[in-house]
Amino acid sequence: MTLSWGLLGPGILTGERRVRTLGVSASVRNFNELAVPGLGGVWFGKQLMLATLGVKVAQGARAQRREVTNIETANAIEALACWLGFSRNDWQAVPRLRGVNKMRGVTQDALIFRRLREQKFYVTQPMRMSTVEALPSLGLVDATGARFNTFACTEAGEAFIAAACAHAHPNRRTVADHLIDWTGSTRAIGSLDKLASVLMPTLPLPERARALLVERLRSRGRNESSDMHQRRCDVLDWVEAIRLKPSVSIDWDNRPVAIRRDAHWNDLRAGAFFTLARDAALDVLDALEAQIGQNDKSGKGRVLSLRDALHDSIRVKFETLRRAAQRFRTEKHTDAEANRFCDDCLLPDDKRLLRELVKRDGRVLRLRGDDVVPGSAYQGREQREAGPGRNDAEAEAVAPDTSIDWPTGLSFRVRNLFLLNADLRGDLERWLNQTDGIVSVTEGVLEELT
Repeated sequence: MTLSWGLLGPGILTGERRVRTLGVSASVRNFNELAVPGLGGVWFGKQLMLATLGVKVAQGARAQRREVTNIETANAIEALACWLGFSRNDWQAVPRLRGVNKMRGVTQDALIFRRLREQKFYVTQPMRMSTVEALPSLGLVDATGARFNTFACTEAGEAFIAAACAHAHPNRRTVADHLIDWTGSTRAIGSLDKLASVLMPTLPLPERARALLVERLRSRGRNESSDMHQRRCDVLDWVEAIRLKPSVSIDWDNRPVAIRRDAHWNDLRAGAFFTLARDAALDVLDALEAQIGQNDKSGKGRVLSLRDALHDSIRVKFETLRRAAQRFRTEKHTDAEANRFCDDCLLPDDKRLLRELVKRDGRVLRLRGDDVVPGSAYQGREQREAGPGRNDAEAEAVAPDTSIDWPTGLSFRVRNLFLLNADLRGDLERWLNQTDGIVSVTEGVLEELT
């Protein structure tokens, strides 16, 4: 099966993404935004720098009458940045680099813009996608719409790029001018050592650029309410306090001093409990999918009838689901979509509950009368390997995990801001050395898809 995939331009993708939104994607976005407004999926500073640089270079290229878009230019620059990183670390996969398998074997003389701009050259989900919300929220770009191609660099974005690239002058010009020239050239890009010192995602931003980002994080956005601005600043204070004292106990029954407003803490709590309910529902559907897979192997066919008794592996998960849904409902949160979802999860009849969950799925599993049958993204096994936030609509924005004992269900944006704050204070490497790797599509990706 092939699908037209419209994120990065023309192309086809074999198979279908396992995006199980369960009809609650708006609530997921809402709770994450209430937790840390304006951050999107960003977790280290170079993500913002490379994306902003991509917008600036695309603008410069179009001013010279070249037909380029923000997306393809930013993707090409990000691919170049990651290639430079891999070429200098002996092609070792690390959290801040993408495309190790796609670009392995690409030689220096192949680094031509018209090749790197092609969708097939780089990954289908570049880091740029995680910045779609953060760039306008932090005032680094002006946006006439929600799409990356509508962005234009602001004065703050220009200052950020200048600070990030101030130490490198390839061919006696700015990094941006060097890259603008590259967009119109048929030759491979030169001055790789100087570009590597600026572009490599594994190198920290210069001190001035980091200070500018801290200023943007603490500044109120053009269309941002004072409440949402205060929330971001409070979480920034909270994660800094944790960085300085990582052994501090964190639990949902004790609001940290840095989170000044009860409403903010209540939203963080409710969002966590809703996430746990959503994940418990996904566990039920995973078990159902695995059972259909077993039926298929045993010759019963790829079907599960709701008229038959449910397998114990499915029934035991209902208790966890209902407990999680009830925990959210006791928060008395006003998110109507989340409340409807959890009410469905509290249905006392197992088969009626299962029917509602499959109706909400419709992609991996679907209903055919009283039968549950495979959907277009069916795989026939449980999807345990991806862990928390495993829904393929949220994962790549999630930063590497750390040794911090975060409260269960906490928004990934808080964990991301913890690492971003560490990066902007020159302390990221210490925390990355404590991680096991990347959790696997991000809110940023989901928002661009929808």
